[in-house]
Amino acid sequence: MGRPTPPIDPQTFWDAKILGWEDSRYQAPAAAPTWLERIAGGVSTSLRFRQETALALLAPHVPGRRLVELGCGSGRLAERLTALGAADYHGIDVSPVAIARARERVADSAQARRIGFEVGGVAELPALGDALVFSLGLFDWLSDAEIGHVLTIGRGGAYFHAVAERQRSIQQAIHRLYVHLAYGRRCDYVPRYHALADITAALDRCGLPPCRVYRHPKMRFGIFVSDLPLSGA
Repeated sequence: MGRPTPPIDPQTFWDAKILGWEDSRYQAPAAAPTWLERIAGGVSTSLRFRQETALALLAPHVPGRRLVELGCGSGRLAERLTALGAADYHGIDVSPVAIARARERVADSAQARRIGFEVGGVAELPALGDALVFSLGLFDWLSDAEIGHVLTIGRGGAYFHAVAERQRSIQQAIHRLYVHLAYGRRCDYVPRYHALADITAALDRCGLPPCRVYRHPKMRFGIFVSDLPLSGA
């Protein structure tokens, strides 16, 4: 028998991974620390497309609203969303390393007074009032209970989340292989893929109606789920 898979603390995992992951996916693939991450960064056009599409889809709903981004990383959308007229933006991430870069990123921004960041996990968050709550890929790392909590505390406002849809495809098979080679063979902290029926069931348990869904071939197996009208991209 092999050794049991060691448990992984999410904060420790993301502190070590987040900045290199972000840089290789969104900025400079050649700067990734390993050959595998350099390859992954170079072919991650779906993530870059997802980010730009999220901005376009959110843009009509941003003016005058409070925004809360869960799993914000280093806050790459904070300034762009506040520039679109958000009343304020608040980013939350489990990684202090990510939040430190986020604060540094906006320190000299003209939007700085309307932007805030904090370190925290979703399980401890209180109700978020009338905020527009959004995330890009966070649900793929949450348990069913954590997803239910996010949906519950956001019931007073609106939601917009990017998730990895479970499907049989070459793209998803390649992603599963990458996850295994990069870290999955060493730990049990790996992303999940969601059936739309499971998302709908989670919404129903929280007393929310079925979501609107946005798909695009360039997002591969990624989708957006929201209670907002999804047009404008």
